Amino acid sequence: MKMKIQFEIKEKLPEIIDEIMHSDKWQTKVVEKTGSLERVTIKDQTYDSTACIEIWKHEIHIRTAWSNYTYRIFMRGNSVWCEYIGAYRGLLEQNLLPTFTPKMNILDSEVTESSLTGNKRETLRTYGSENLKLKNFRRGNFKEEYNIASPQDHPTIVYDEYIKEGMPIPAPEKKTYK
Repeated sequence: MKMKIQFEIKEKLPEIIDEIMHSDKWQTKVVEKTGSLERVTIKDQTYDSTACIEIWKHEIHIRTAWSNYTYRIFMRGNSVWCEYIGAYRGLLEQNLLPTFTPKMNILDSEVTESSLTGNKRETLRTYGSENLKLKNFRRGNFKEEYNIASPQDHPTIVYDEYIKEGMPIPAPEKKTYK
């Protein structure tokens, strides 16, 4: 299931661009450079995966290679925002992703579109609860092999079991770059 969500982040565009261009986690290759656009690929040698990135003056677009999830980092007033379009379980889970730190609890962010609820706007907390209900329904009503839990069923950051008031969200892995 696909969803679209936007949330404000703490990092500034120059910091994100610097991490993209100089991270120890991946190799960066400039594919094209024009006056207003720089296209780069970042490659993780360990998993032989890549991501394609377009860097504009006030915006960055990142497309993951394996799942084609997209992240758009953009300015809204004086703030930097991230828009994610992809699966619920993939949000902020890619290895080839610069550091994005949500300014507020990401579960309070609004899902603006999804294949689960259409254009009905709701928080990620509500969306996650509905997603878990649907997943449990499928497990309870379909073939036995769907009842087996997979580590890929849940993301480690936006984790279904944490979609409860007062429960802590696990800290994201510390990402380092030069």
